[in-house]
Amino acid sequence: MFKQDKVYGHSDAIYDPVPKEDQLFSVEFLEVAPTPIRSDRFFFALLRGDLPETKKKELALPDEGLVDATLSLSASVVYADGSYEDTESLILPFKTATFNDWTHLSIRDARGTQVDYLCSSGRSDILLDFQIPSMFVRSVAQWLDGGL
Repeated sequence: MFKQDKVYGHSDAIYDPVPKEDQLFSVEFLEVAPTPIRSDRFFFALLRGDLPETKKKELALPDEGLVDATLSLSASVVYADGSYEDTESLILPFKTATFNDWTHLSIRDARGTQVDYLCSSGRSDILLDFQIPSMFVRSVAQWLDGGL
């Protein structure tokens, strides 16, 4: 069993399953507001970190950024009464994108300029703004489990 290492900042995030020291992207901090995340309200997540130049050279990363990178997200819903849903996971292309009116993912370089992909070296910020409409919270979980 591995030790759960918390990501620095204001969130409940942990390094899982790849340990902190084995991560390609060295996280400086992760801020999530508001915490806890509530349905029908926008929340924001800001992840700041660095991809060391040594990793770029070691892995022969392209100068234009990590154009083939993916982002894996896992989350679960916890209700006010303490009940919860099983964890669901999602894998997305890791690039600046607008998914719909309620979901945006932006990547910024060390100067704060929005870029399409995570920089192959140096500091980057990843900003997510998102809203989970409450009408979908139980419905989506039931649909994914084949319950609708």
